[in-house]
This record gives sequence, structure tokens and C-alpha cells, in this order.
Amino acid sequence: MKNLLGDAEMRQFIIEGYLVLKPTFEEGFHEGICEKLQKIFEVFGNPGNNLLPRVPQLMEVWRHPVVHGALSSILGTDYYLHMHRHVHDNPPDSGEQGMHKDSLHNSRFAADGTRRHHRTRWLMGMYYPQDTPVALGPTAIIPKSQYLNVDLPGDGEVAMTGDKGTVVLIHYDLRHRKMMNSSDQTRFMNKFLFTRMSEPTAPTWNSEGPDWQATEHEQDEIWRHVWNWHRGRSAASRPDESVDELTAQLNDENEHNALRASYRLGRMGHIALPALMEALRDDSEKLPRNAAYAFNEIGVSALPCLQEMANDKKERVRARALDIMGDMGLDAGEALPAIEHACADESEDVRMFAAESIGTTGQRKGCRVSNLTDRLENDESWKVRRNAALSLAKLGRKAEQAVPALERSLKDENHYVRGYSVLALDRIGSHEALRTLSSHLQTARWDG
Repeated sequence: MKNLLGDAEMRQFIIEGYLVLKPTFEEGFHEGICEKLQKIFEVFGNPGNNLLPRVPQLMEVWRHPVVHGALSSILGTDYYLHMHRHVHDNPPDSGEQGMHKDSLHNSRFAADGTRRHHRTRWLMGMYYPQDTPVALGPTAIIPKSQYLNVDLPGDGEVAMTGDKGTVVLIHYDLRHRKMMNSSDQTRFMNKFLFTRMSEPTAPTWNSEGPDWQATEHEQDEIWRHVWNWHRGRSAASRPDESVDELTAQLNDENEHNALRASYRLGRMGHIALPALMEALRDDSEKLPRNAAYAFNEIGVSALPCLQEMANDKKERVRARALDIMGDMGLDAGEALPAIEHACADESEDVRMFAAESIGTTGQRKGCRVSNLTDRLENDESWKVRRNAALSLAKLGRKAEQAVPALERSLKDENHYVRGYSVLALDRIGSHEALRTLSSHLQTARWDG
């Protein structure tokens, strides 16, 4: 595929958390989109998730070879244009935002409501149809903030300025904010969300150098891990350090130190598991959150411990174990029976993580689709039903027996459940699935 990223650009995204793209369009394209947006706001207000039916020309931005190539490089070639999108208008003197990370409401939920995942499964795309200098109030971001759960003082912001047509891809968890608009015109920024569907088994960018080029930065352990994960590779060599000393650092006030210790514990392998299991069972917020990242480095040998914790008497411990196994992805395939069993847990959080985890852990091995269809049709929680539908979509053709349940879920009261069900039918791709999908879409068309 043309226009894929190179190693240097992938390194930049992994480290900084964003990429600025400059796709070229015919004269007047961006001005036409601005005019449409202005009229829509005057007549209807913000179109929200109905942005594409109102301005279908926006799809030309996301289908542009430069943008599509970058998205494919980061999220895999079968990434999904998520149903959530929003026009962020910034009228003159309308104030500015504080730095924040976007809500997980539109994507996924984190164990304990705090832990963000480091592996790149979600991405935001921002498109500016106007020349956007600082005076027009662009989005500002904090580079290298995407892997942190808490705000560290002293981080400098960077304004995402650019000529009309600028596209910025940012890690979903990058800190960002709306800046003050001191001009006399309204700034428009079109934000879209993208989702990884397939777990990586090899680079999907133009890769030439397989090894991570180490830096002296505090986050280098994280960057190395994310680089290897994107390449479908296992952990690096084992560090010669003390488990006790690294475990104590998990509670360090500086999160950089705590996360570095977590990844180093992970590279130590099974000898670190007793300390990490104890940390996961802790009742505090910080210690179990930081310890969780180590398990991605440990890999398959951590599964017996995590499956044991998935049956813990404490709901939060069970949820953490399921969340971790889902984040481990393909490495946790052997734990599918335990994950499937948790789909019937009395806890909504546990069921939510179990339903989500099957979509990442079951892509290589077969799973019992009936666990997901049961949750999709019968669970009282829309969060569980949403995750079940997304997992069925990620399983694709392996979920062919779910077609009847997916057809019924097209009438679900929650729009995310309906949207993921449409996606699942498309990715299953059988004659029956496509017939069901076609029939639904013929009656679901919206005349703007």
C-alpha cells in the first residue's frame, strides 16, 4: 500500500502521541466544507454524530491516500471509522478549555475508572478546513502525555496550528484543550474517532529497522513495549534488578518512575508475579493501576495467575484481571474459557470487561460465540451489550453464527450497540449477514 508511514514517523507517533498530515485537495474543497458547516450551525446547530450525513464530503478527507495510509500504519489496514464524531466550533471570545483526556464513554471503560491503556487501539483524527493560526483558537496538546494516568507539572503545550486542510492524528489518551479564539471568525475542527479491529502480528507500516532505538527518556520502557507490540513481537531482555526495589517504585509519586518500574518488572517474567498479584489485590488506586502494565510484558506465563484472580471474591480484582487479559490480546488466548465464564458474572464491570476481552483474545483461537450473543441480547447493561457487539465485529467471520442475534440487536435502544452490530454483520460478510445488513440499511436511510 502506498503512503504508509516509515519507521521515523511511527517512532514519532509512539513517542509524541500525534502526527500532523498535509493531504492535498482541489481548489475550493476546504472552503466548501466551511460554508456547509456555517449554514448547518445557523439552521440546525451542531450536527453531532449526524455530521457525515450533513457533510458527506468529509469522507474524502479520511479516504485520502495520505490519511488512510497513516491510519492503516497505526491501527492496521482494517481499522474502523467509529460512529462517534463531532464538530468542535470555537466562536470568538468563547473561552478556553483546561487540559483533559477525552471521556471513555464513547469507546471503552477502564478498570477502577482510572487506568488508560498504552497499546494503540483507539485514535482521534482532527481536520481543520480553515487556515488555523494561534489567534483562531486551535487545539493544543501535551506531547508524550498519552501514557500517563495523572497530570505531571511542567509539561509544555503545543498548538496544533496549520494551513487549511491540516489533519492531526492523536492517540486517544493524549491531553489536549481548546485554545482561546481571539479572532473575529468561528473556528471549526472536525473530530472523528477510529478503532483498531485486528491485533497486530507484524508491522503495518513501511518498516526497515526491527529494533527499538533506545533513548534516555523516562518513558523509554513504555515506548519500547508499544513499538514491539505494533510489530507483533515479544518483550525485550530481562533487566538485572531487584523485584522488591522495583515493586516499591510502583508507588512512586512520579508516575514516570512507577511506570518504568512496572515495565521492568514485566520483563523480569514469572519471578515478579507474586509481587504483582499482591499489588493488583491492593485496595488503593495507584498501586494496582501501575502494576497492571507489567502483565503485557510477561505475556503467556502470567495467565494462570490472572485466571485465578478472575475468580477472586472481590469484584474489583476480578474486573482488573479481565481488563488486563483483554489488553494482553492474542497472548491471552489460552485464557478464553475463563474469560467466557466471566461473561455471566454478577458484576456489571466484570461482564463488561469479559465481553470486551473476547474480541482481542479470541481472534486467533476459536471461542464460544454464544457467550457474546447471550450478553448482546439479554444483558441489562448497555455497556455490556456494546462491548459484546464490538467483540463480535472484531471476530468477523469467526462470529458467523451470531447473525440472527445481530439482526435482532439492530433494534437495540442504544445507538452504539446498533452501530457495532452493523459493523459486525459487515465484517462477518456471509451471504446471510450481508442480506440482513442490506435490508436494515435500506430502511435506515436518513434524508437530511
